[in-house]
Amino acid sequence: MHMALPPPPTVRLKIRHRAAGLLGFVLALVLLRFPIGRAVVVVTRVKNCVASPASPDEALTAVVAARNAARWFPGRAACLENSLAATFTSLLLRRRLDWCIGARLMPYAAHAWVETGNRPVGEPHTPDRPYLLLLRV
Repeated sequence: MHMALPPPPTVRLKIRHRAAGLLGFVLALVLLRFPIGRAVVVVTRVKNCVASPASPDEALTAVVAARNAARWFPGRAACLENSLAATFTSLLLRRRLDWCIGARLMPYAAHAWVETGNRPVGEPHTPDRPYLLLLRV
C-alpha cells in the first residue's frame, strides 16, 4: 500500500544516488521490522560518524533517490519508510539529515519526514495543519 506523498521533483539521479537510495530503502525496511527504538539508536550512532550536514540540494537528492527505490517495493512504502530510507541514503552519501516524527490532532494524524537546517525536505511548502514535532534524530 502506498500513501499519498507529494510527487518528487524532477531530479536527475546519478547511479551512486540510485544505489544509495536502494540500499537505504532496504536498510529502512529491515530496521522497521524491529521496535522503533532500534532504528533511533542505529540512526543516532551512524549520524555521529558523519560530520557534514546535507545541503538542501543534497537532501532533496536523497529524498528523491529513496522514493525512487520505494516505487518498486510491493508492500507499504509510506512516510515512515521513505523518511528513514532518505536518512540512510543521505548517510551513505556521507551527509547528515534529521529524521523527524510528529503528530497533529483534529483529525489525528502521524507523519515522518526529513529536515536539513530545520527545514522539511520534499514536503509541501505550506501544510494545511502543521505537525507537532515529537522526535528528531
